[in-house]
Amino acid sequence: MASPKQVKKSTTVEPDRTVELSEQEVLERQRENVTAILQAYRFTGLSGKLTRRGVCVCISTAFEGALLDSYFVDLVIEKPLWIHHHSVPAFIPLEKIAAQFLQTDVQRFLFTLSEYLNAYSGRKYQADRLQSDFAACLAGPLQRNALNNLLSFTYKNNMGAKSMLYCARLLYKDLTKTLPTDVTVTYQGEEALSTSQAELQTAQETLFCTKPIHQVFASFSQVEKLDSRIQS
Repeated sequence: MASPKQVKKSTTVEPDRTVELSEQEVLERQRENVTAILQAYRFTGLSGKLTRRGVCVCISTAFEGALLDSYFVDLVIEKPLWIHHHSVPAFIPLEKIAAQFLQTDVQRFLFTLSEYLNAYSGRKYQADRLQSDFAACLAGPLQRNALNNLLSFTYKNNMGAKSMLYCARLLYKDLTKTLPTDVTVTYQGEEALSTSQAELQTAQETLFCTKPIHQVFASFSQVEKLDSRIQS
């Protein structure tokens, strides 16, 4: 017959083993869950591969069908989940996103991070296109910050009877968006604007709010070509 001490020992060790097995099962399910998410959404820019300690997720960004930069996040599947290392730019609020979702909803964590990265890449793509494709329209350098959510530039617009100089300031308060939330277009001339010129300035502000920057300048060019054909 077992002594009281032996009975006590057997009843304390067994629950500990049960807890350990349960935690292992939970971690394995988390690993399977992340893998399933990556497989299900591989066509949305999310991909990854299993590592010894978890999974390395790759987030590929794109804008208007153009493939842009890719970033990785190396997740260690332990309790709690944590990020071993990553290539996410410092100005993207990775820590904030992880604090909100990483422990409770991995899918939402990945989707939210992807949203931020795609928006950043999209804004940068637009600014790069403005500099490369429409440099002749700019009167001076394009000013932008690292996040590309604050842009300022002076440009020439030949729409209408004469060439006019404007200064535009585009602010993207929502870092998950590729269109600005606040747009200011200011005429740089000394004379007062006529009614039609003021309407043209307002129309340009509307364009910047509703279309990517390079598309706005492309539309300017199309109107200028049409005007030149009419005048000729």
